[in-house]
Amino acid sequence: MKIEYLRNGNVVSLVSARHTKSYPAIAQVEAYWHALRNGRLCPTRKEVDPRGMAGALHEAFVLEKIAPGLARIRLAGQHLNDVLDMEVRGMPISVFFEADARKELHRALEALFDMPAQITLSLTTEPRAFRKPIAAQMVLLPLSDEDGQITRVLGALQVDGELKRGPHRFSICAVDTSAIVVNPDVAASLATSEKAYDEGKSAVEQSREKLDRRLGTSPGLHMGHVYREPTPGGDDGFRSFAEAQRHFSLHEDFDVSGTGSSAKRAHLTLVTSD
Repeated sequence: MKIEYLRNGNVVSLVSARHTKSYPAIAQVEAYWHALRNGRLCPTRKEVDPRGMAGALHEAFVLEKIAPGLARIRLAGQHLNDVLDMEVRGMPISVFFEADARKELHRALEALFDMPAQITLSLTTEPRAFRKPIAAQMVLLPLSDEDGQITRVLGALQVDGELKRGPHRFSICAVDTSAIVVNPDVAASLATSEKAYDEGKSAVEQSREKLDRRLGTSPGLHMGHVYREPTPGGDDGFRSFAEAQRHFSLHEDFDVSGTGSSAKRAHLTLVTSD
């Protein structure tokens, strides 16, 4: 489903309008996102690799949802800094828009997170003395987090033509909202893969529990990491000393006695793994 409209409320097709101007960075980010999605609802944030859209990194950005219809910039290319003539990371994405355009942006972000949907905004700056309006385009593409919730956005902003010294803020000329439809064949394949993964994960956990019992790490008086010399041809599941050492840090201090002599004293402290 596509919802395409102009600001005066007339519903029109924007397909031809979107192709009248060239926005190669927008096209690259959009194509990369669709390749990652591969028929699913949306890709995850962890799947996004900058190398996959190397030609559009200056225009690309990542948003984080902070409230319904609101998102802040987590990562941003240099082109976005140039548009506002300042560092934009950490700011709300609404900072790129004029005050009267922010309600439309709010509705577009709500649709992106709730439907979810792909959003394409056709933008322009207001004409000013000795400065012509600047056309631009922004694409907003949903991403899911570790819990499967859509709380991230992969996007891009590109100005048509040469960018003059900023700051520049935009009004919204048109909004293209495309609801995302899941390919049923892909959904069925993913369900099968997840089931196989869960079964495999269960087997790995059972094997780990058996290993822990052999190592004496089950709850009791001997709880902790145990080092044993590996036996040739034997069980290679025993941890090497190098791995066990990762969990400890050696600290040295000095025990100063009343006689003025000092003795070095060492002890191990448990440290957490990254």
